[in-house]
Amino acid sequence: MWAKFDGMDLQCVCDEHHRKCKKDISGCKEYVVKFIEVDREDPIEQFTSQIEKETANLRNSIKKFQSEISKNIRKFKI
Repeated sequence: MWAKFDGMDLQCVCDEHHRKCKKDISGCKEYVVKFIEVDREDPIEQFTSQIEKETANLRNSIKKFQSEISKNIRKFKI
């Protein structure tokens, strides 16, 4: 997704094929996003635990990727 921020305020959100801010793309940057469905009737604790779980999963994936890269770099050094 492409997004343009003014400080912490979101000004524009676009996808790759439908960019709304074509005239002024100077502040528009590309982001990786994950959408989490929200039911406003659910307690907020459920959302925080889900975000914590997803953060842990992301952290583990990053560590795995880093170790694979390090392993491959070591192979090429030999």
